[in-house]
Amino acid sequence: MTNSEAMSSSVKSALAQNRAKVRLVEAHDPSSIDLVRTTIGSDGESFHGVWVSGLTQTTYLGIPDTEMITPLERASLITYADAGRHENDESRKLCWAFDADSGGPRAEIPALVAKLSSMGISMAVIEDKEVSEPGAKVNSLAASSASQGQANMHEFSATIMAFKEAAASSADFMVTARIESFTTRKRKQDATEEMASVRAALEDALARAQAYCAAGADAIMIHSKSKKPDEILDFIRRFRVRNRHTPIVVVPTTYSTTPEDVLYNAGANVIIYANHLMRAKIKTANRVSDGILATNPGLLSAEPALGRCASLQNFGCLLAKISEMEHRNEAIIQYGKELERGAVEGMRNVLTSLLDSKTSGGADRHIIPVADLLRINGSQVTFKLGSMSWPETGVETLAATKDRRGDGPSYGQHSSGWLGAIQDAFANWLKVFFTGMNSAVPQEGKGA
Repeated sequence: MTNSEAMSSSVKSALAQNRAKVRLVEAHDPSSIDLVRTTIGSDGESFHGVWVSGLTQTTYLGIPDTEMITPLERASLITYADAGRHENDESRKLCWAFDADSGGPRAEIPALVAKLSSMGISMAVIEDKEVSEPGAKVNSLAASSASQGQANMHEFSATIMAFKEAAASSADFMVTARIESFTTRKRKQDATEEMASVRAALEDALARAQAYCAAGADAIMIHSKSKKPDEILDFIRRFRVRNRHTPIVVVPTTYSTTPEDVLYNAGANVIIYANHLMRAKIKTANRVSDGILATNPGLLSAEPALGRCASLQNFGCLLAKISEMEHRNEAIIQYGKELERGAVEGMRNVLTSLLDSKTSGGADRHIIPVADLLRINGSQVTFKLGSMSWPETGVETLAATKDRRGDGPSYGQHSSGWLGAIQDAFANWLKVFFTGMNSAVPQEGKGA
């Protein structure tokens, strides 16, 4: 047993210990992690674990959430989520789940699972989006999410199998398949056509869930950006008719007034508050920064990287950059301390509000809108991460990225050797098995 395994909980054990009802919240640095561990609601409730969000981690790093770096590269840049390093015998144990985007290049999956396991992260969530090249991912909550097609169901099943094979030695590691049928469909103006589109997406999601479970998925995440929970609740109820045991993960960012109990009682098992602490940090730090810069407008003039972060309101990355600076003047040190103090207060208020209200929207007064976070994330403020670098225009050299990944024209849908043969054979079997089902599902509502 490794130090991380000894010192951290797993999502699987959290489900077993909490009557299959687990609550996770996004955290992105040591201070936010400590707040998650120590904050308790007025009724004694707390968060069971941490969600390592792709959106908020890339915001923290200062790059867009477009898979311009692979999940393995992103996991390797986590310096704050080593569960063994941040927990001791007296501290409350947290479980950890990682947003693994589309899974990344097939060749990197074993290293990704090993890296996550070494940090005490016990769940990887992979989404069935069609990401054909680096930087091509569209965030599920973006207005343009329908421009992103879904991965072929059978090829994605082979990706699930690759993750399961990589995690074969860890009984507690969970591979969660995230289904994007609702977020990638094209909305219709006509009410009748819109209803048909939603129904088609529901049938597609159910078919995918069945295929992904057959491929070995340990849990299913169903995603939606509707302001009402109907899409999610309809999926859960239909899925539970066929499958009563596979855990279901939901993310109520947009259907934010839906109480936790409504989701749990319908059959959901894991609720993730996916980006609230970064949204709180940015709101509070922005207010504090405005006050300081109003009296000292030239404070950041000698530090253009910090000035760019501040002008684009990316205070998650700004605070990270200040902490990494080797040479800082006293005024900037104090500026960073004031921002961090305000950010901690804002994040604590959010955690308390989430725990007391039992709804995602219960913390709205303390956070920026998710649309603002997407806008902030879309502006690149970092152009060098370790050995990786990008032009100052913020546009990555695609050829160099493909060379670095060594996966050629496809982002990760190819395998080799005996494992690849098994995966391909299983994918072909699934394709034949579900052909009849798929032909009966109208495709009108799907994104291109």
